[in-house]
Amino acid sequence: MTAIEYTALGVSVLIFMLGLAGSLLPVVPGALIVWLGVIMHRLWMGAEDSVTWKIVILGGVLTLLGQLADFVMGVWGARRFGATWKGAVGAFVGAFVGFFIPPPLFWLIVGPILGAVIGELAAGRSFRDGGKAGIGTVVGGILAFALKFGISVCVICLFFLDLFFV
Repeated sequence: MTAIEYTALGVSVLIFMLGLAGSLLPVVPGALIVWLGVIMHRLWMGAEDSVTWKIVILGGVLTLLGQLADFVMGVWGARRFGATWKGAVGAFVGAFVGFFIPPPLFWLIVGPILGAVIGELAAGRSFRDGGKAGIGTVVGGILAFALKFGISVCVICLFFLDLFFV
């Protein structure tokens, strides 16, 4: 490998590490950062010394699925734990509003819970039902974090497999 290849690979690995760390936080789109590392390497090194466009596109599709799952999993968790449609909408609105309230990391966790509880109370259900919906939102959020991290690892593995073994 040449010095430029080592440099490109080093920068990509640094971006991958930032993306993996970011995939554990609800504020940072970690899988997207990982995918941008793949794109950067491809554009920098070209067709002969980088991954194929097939890997770039596959990584993009996986990243998109991860981002969609991040938005949907909290609502799914609330519904799975018995939330009404108002509780599910409350969880979604709470997550959206929580993104804009400082500190966003705190409110992206608490916002969906409060939203689910408020939605359930607005539907005429008890505080206990609202609490169950809030717990479901947390479970869905944890699953979304795990999924985003898994997708990030998968994209990184695809990158290295294609780069060194194909």
